[in-house]
Amino acid sequence: MKSAVKLSTVAVGLAALLVSGCGKADTPSRDHIDSLRQQVYKLQVAVAEKNRVAVDSLLSVEILDYDQDSDSLLSFVYGKDAGFSFTQFGEAEIVYTDDKARVDCFVMDSTSSHERPVTFTLVLDDDNWLFKKFEAGLPRLYDSSVVADTL
Repeated sequence: MKSAVKLSTVAVGLAALLVSGCGKADTPSRDHIDSLRQQVYKLQVAVAEKNRVAVDSLLSVEILDYDQDSDSLLSFVYGKDAGFSFTQFGEAEIVYTDDKARVDCFVMDSTSSHERPVTFTLVLDDDNWLFKKFEAGLPRLYDSSVVADTL
């Protein structure tokens, strides 16, 4: 009987700790949104110009952990035959924490097609947002708890 009481007391205590910890996380700074938008725009310009040096300057060293680099990004955007007429990373949706971000957008040509979704993950490195990886076709996320798990 005593062990059942102790067990229920521990369970109640753990539940109270979990509840008290929920919702107390600081909201990330709104200042990050402009920086993130600027980084996506810089990447868009560098990719449109096929400027590998400019693309490299926006990439985190961590991108190498995913076997990615400026060449693989340009190949992804323009296709294996390099025939895609890239114009923009359109309709970007950005979610972020204080040090990680996810950008869901579309690789678009002049038709503004939604056929080529791409997700970029960024990390904050010494006050600079850098691209950590890119992935094709991830679904857009609207549930912040799911987003946090993917960052």
